[in-house]
Amino acid sequence: MSDSDPKFHPLSGTNYPQWSGEMQAWLMTKGLWRLVSGAEKCPGTDTEAIEKWELRAEKAAEQRIHLDGIIDDPVKI
Repeated sequence: MSDSDPKFHPLSGTNYPQWSGEMQAWLMTKGLWRLVSGAEKCPGTDTEAIEKWELRAEKAAEQRIHLDGIIDDPVKI
């Protein structure tokens, strides 16, 4: 784990509220929460703004893998 990796408890069958709060807080510190939550949409037609947004979206997607397959599965939560 590198220095930039999140430092919080691994997700288990009993700690989803704690884990999700830690994940959200960590993504916020990286400026990625609005992308992961879907609140920040791709900008209109400004090519430079779109490129910057896409780079940030890629960083957010790297972290999104922590959520995929878990958030909608009550057994895994």
